[in-house]
Amino acid sequence: MADLVIAEGVELELRPARLASRFAAVLLDYLVQSAIFAVFLFVSVALNAGSGNGDAQRAVTIVIIVLVTIGYPVLSETISTGRSIGKAAVGLRVVRVDGGPERFRHALARALAGLFADLNFPLFGAVALGQMSVLWICLVGLPGAIASVSSRRGQRIGDLLAGTRVVRERTEYGRGSLPMPPAPVVATWAAGASVGDVPTGLIVAGRQLISRVFELERKAAAELAEELVRQYSAFVSPAPPPGLPAYQYLIAVTGERFRREAGTALASSSTPVGPTAPAQPGRRH
Repeated sequence: MADLVIAEGVELELRPARLASRFAAVLLDYLVQSAIFAVFLFVSVALNAGSGNGDAQRAVTIVIIVLVTIGYPVLSETISTGRSIGKAAVGLRVVRVDGGPERFRHALARALAGLFADLNFPLFGAVALGQMSVLWICLVGLPGAIASVSSRRGQRIGDLLAGTRVVRERTEYGRGSLPMPPAPVVATWAAGASVGDVPTGLIVAGRQLISRVFELERKAAAELAEELVRQYSAFVSPAPPPGLPAYQYLIAVTGERFRREAGTALASSSTPVGPTAPAQPGRRH
């Protein structure tokens, strides 16, 4: 287990990806990259068929290898915020060490370091020139595997340089579903409570927990929900119905806060120009 820090310094415990699952994701991505490489190579050979320049074709092949090896993970992880095809298939995602989404600069740093450090591409080139393919098979990826096993967060060299880590999106409890709406009595309480006084950072933390609760260990999720409710209770009054679970408390408060913010934004956008509309008496914050 390892810690991720979100809004208000609250820590989430997420499971780092295991070496076996990362290897499976890499293998699937390698198959996809091989297919892309084959297509580009076929096109380049067809275009240079009449030139008869073997050196130029070899140079083009090297360029295609580098572009596919670096471009594929950068493009796929940037578009999907941390999920290549292989990672999506085995339920993994790349995130920043602070729990935020992966961006282009992180994906680029991971791809470059993965090629030249984790996979040891310079060694691959030297061994390929010496026709020592068996030695390369034994050594390729060894630096990255050693770094991943040695790191508490399971970070390879590329992750350490990019400030990222790979976590499991799926747990033995499954991906889960969207939270159920609160019970009518709870919704009625939230509608009259002072949910507008809760700091925005705490609301964001609650929404993050609700959206990612099925990625967490049950014990960690319960402890975090209890801690958030304790902080919310300093701003929310009156007290909730007796026996309300912490998770349902967060759903009710954050949902009511969203409803009010959406209503305020809609009212602001539809306010006519002219005399001020009469205020609604008895409206709570």
